[in-house]
Amino acid sequence: MIELLGWIGLVISFLLMLYHQYMYSHYDRVYDYIQKRYSTQTERMRFPSKEDHSQGTRKYSYYTAFFAGLLIILNMMSG
Repeated sequence: MIELLGWIGLVISFLLMLYHQYMYSHYDRVYDYIQKRYSTQTERMRFPSKEDHSQGTRKYSYYTAFFAGLLIILNMMSG
């Protein structure tokens, strides 16, 4: 059961890391699209800054490394 939680955590943190990396890399283009597409709804919205996405990428990279390390240790202990 704990290994399943490790795999789920690894997948989620990896996907969030990829999301933040994509948003950081294409920041201007993505938020221009959002403002054009939802211009009537975006007046009060606060968009995350490029630095916020950079910090998110770094944070979820650490989580990914943690869960990968946890899975390696669990596999070594069970084998």
